Amino acid sequence: MTEPRRTGLTLCVGTVGAALAWAVNMPMGFLLGPALMVAFASLRGMKTDIAPPLRNVIFVLVGITVGSMVTPTSIDAMLRWPIAFTMLAVLTIATPYIGRWVLTRTMGFGRDEAFLSAAPGHLSLVVSLSDSLGIPIARPAILASFRVLTLSLFVPIAARFSGIELGPGLPVGRATAPWLMIGAELLVALALTPLLIRLRLPAPLLLAAMIAAAGFHLTGTVDGSLPPWISQVVLVVMGCLIGTRFSGVTLRDLRHNMAATFVVVLLTASLAAAVAIPTALLSGLPMLDMLVGFAPGGLETMIIVGVAMGADPSFIAATHVGRLVLLAILITAYASRIARSAVR
Repeated sequence: MTEPRRTGLTLCVGTVGAALAWAVNMPMGFLLGPALMVAFASLRGMKTDIAPPLRNVIFVLVGITVGSMVTPTSIDAMLRWPIAFTMLAVLTIATPYIGRWVLTRTMGFGRDEAFLSAAPGHLSLVVSLSDSLGIPIARPAILASFRVLTLSLFVPIAARFSGIELGPGLPVGRATAPWLMIGAELLVALALTPLLIRLRLPAPLLLAAMIAAAGFHLTGTVDGSLPPWISQVVLVVMGCLIGTRFSGVTLRDLRHNMAATFVVVLLTASLAAAVAIPTALLSGLPMLDMLVGFAPGGLETMIIVGVAMGADPSFIAATHVGRLVLLAILITAYASRIARSAVR
């Protein structure tokens, strides 16, 4: 099947999932419905995919949507960020080592496989390093995909039970920015992207668009965001993208690793909450911001979910980018040590 056909079929399946989620009033249903439906189709053997050009367009639109919600209050809160980022660094470094200790003793994992499986993010780096070092990549990939899907589902549902009202998509009611200014934001985002790529930051298109939109809004140049229908369509495609993480994984693979996936999800989420709660008390930052910012979910997904819940988008983006950068250094150093030991 050609890539355009796979993308079209994936979007059709995701749209059905979004419609079903909307019908049952699922919180963030335009994101979670497609994620669940496409993940299920992938596990049943369907070849799912979102073509890279469409993926890039969606990341840019997500960045503009999120960046338009950054307010001057976010700048004031940055003065209290150092405490949060110090605690985040401790959490990020400790999680893979604690996960390695748990998985080797309870699930029969090898030490290196367990370390990479417990890393709270950076799946592409984990998979590439696992492959280059001869470490089995199936379990780290399955555990990471399941963690992202589970947290994407759990966080909005937990928010609704805690009294935060979440609709099927992103909040609406804000003014729509003029198309000329949206075009200007796009041009600035495209100009910034090569710089972020050179800096090797994760999701450079998304971050460039977010920085561009935030700059326009903080200076008062633009008031408003994308038309609401575009933002909701973006959610559906993002949900499909989450579901495609399970492409090539079978139900048999998932069953064999189900116990380990639950252990990793419970462990990483519990550690994140255990650090986020006292950090919120120490820094004076909102508890919601801390919980979403420290959650070991996907960068794009947690930013979108955080915005829908009313969290500070600049803080959520900064924490998840910071964690991924630190993880890249940590995992690469760990892999280098393994390679040196193998040579010796």
